[in-house]
Amino acid sequence: MDREERARRSEPGREEHIRKERDPLGREGLREEELRVQRTEEELRAGTRERQAGEVRVRKNVRTDREQVRVPTRHEEVSVERVPVEGREAFEAEIGEDEVTMPVTEEEVVVEKRPVVKEEIRVRKDAVQDEEIVEEDVRREEIDVEDATTTRGRRAGETALTAQEAERRAEEGRPRRDEDFIEKAKRKLQGQ
Repeated sequence: MDREERARRSEPGREEHIRKERDPLGREGLREEELRVQRTEEELRAGTRERQAGEVRVRKNVRTDREQVRVPTRHEEVSVERVPVEGREAFEAEIGEDEVTMPVTEEEVVVEKRPVVKEEIRVRKDAVQDEEIVEEDVRREEIDVEDATTTRGRRAGETALTAQEAERRAEEGRPRRDEDFIEKAKRKLQGQ
């Protein structure tokens, strides 16, 4: 299979590149074939957005109650008394029709209604800082490199260590095999 056919059959996330470089004499030619594999992982980021969590509604309704108030009042009453008079003569009295009036008063109750503020309702919103813990599954790709070549003393079919495995073994104090190969693979994966 030639290089172009291999480049056409490459899997997603893999790219085969043929680097053309000039040699010291200025001739262009194929110098090295390079395989680039991208390793991808998901990162978890959390933020916030505003949404309506409800509302507060303050409604005034009118209710009618009957109240009783005691109001002291004053009024005048008329009494008529007839007293007999004996033996007096009427001097210059005329006999005829006449009319006399006397005003009589009383107090009447007058009701006045006026609005009076008795209470004030204050509704306020306060922002409260809180914290929530969210959990979400994230995916990450891991790369295993299997080298079936027999270069540098390795037997055919022996698997090379991944970069993560090599770092883990180094931390555990185990001896690292094929350190040059792993460093080279790391640089290729990082695009250097």
